[in-house]
Amino acid sequence: MSEAEVQRICTRYESFRLRDPGREKRLLQSILEQGIREPLQCTPAEGAQGHILLDGFKRLRCSRKLGLHVVPVVLLGEEEVGCILEFLRLSAHKSLSALEQARFVDELHERHGLGVADIAQRLERSRAWVRVRLDMMAEMSPVVRQEVFAGRFPVRSYLYTLRPVTRVRGIPTTRIEAFVRRVSGQGLSTRDIHTLAEGYFRGAEPVRRQIEEGQLVWTLRRLRASGGLDALGQDFREAQHSVIRDLERARACLHRVQGALRPEGGGACGTFHARVMALVQALRRAVDDLQARLKEGS
Repeated sequence: MSEAEVQRICTRYESFRLRDPGREKRLLQSILEQGIREPLQCTPAEGAQGHILLDGFKRLRCSRKLGLHVVPVVLLGEEEVGCILEFLRLSAHKSLSALEQARFVDELHERHGLGVADIAQRLERSRAWVRVRLDMMAEMSPVVRQEVFAGRFPVRSYLYTLRPVTRVRGIPTTRIEAFVRRVSGQGLSTRDIHTLAEGYFRGAEPVRRQIEEGQLVWTLRRLRASGGLDALGQDFREAQHSVIRDLERARACLHRVQGALRPEGGGACGTFHARVMALVQALRRAVDDLQARLKEGS
């Protein structure tokens, strides 16, 4: 174990590790009271210029917040690939999630060119173990990956709600990303996200539109009180059809009025003309109000 200057530690793999603001806040207090008790795990940078961090990103961020200039470090090997492999071997005894393992396995495969068999042999794992983790990364679009690893979209919600739904139904990536963007960072519980996902991916089109427009609390309330997705979808459809029918009737009435007021339809006395003008002005105000409401909801 040795010490390294905080400013010379490279955080290239920071996005490979899941964020946990609550845990990091508790760690900050612990370091303030007791210091850093476990060294940061690193690989040497090229040319022995500094270190590349693999484990200890929370400790490093806390150190920066506290104004520490040096931190304890330990090198896991002499070169980057070997250090990543050693880190993954050690992860069996650490709280490294399957998604975090997948990021590093994908790095070994894509960036460093190691094959599935080679990775499996050097990690003393099965080929199936390696393929599962490569598949996990292949299924995650950059948008979903960013939100999950940044801690804005819960890992459990991705693994047990979003991933099974999207794998089975073959839903377009754009729709998955739209859902993740909308619910990320909203402080929703995994149960709430599951309920919204059911409505978004299995419900009627109006339900999906309400979620995309950000009406999350309202939609959750309706989903819970509707007695099921089908009931809610039908409720939306009936309400929308009623609005469209009323607007079509209003348009048909206006067409008839326009025909009746043509010159060939005969002249209009002053009282009649004044009454028509008053009604037209009232209709115009109503249309302006309707347009304003539609813009607010768009």
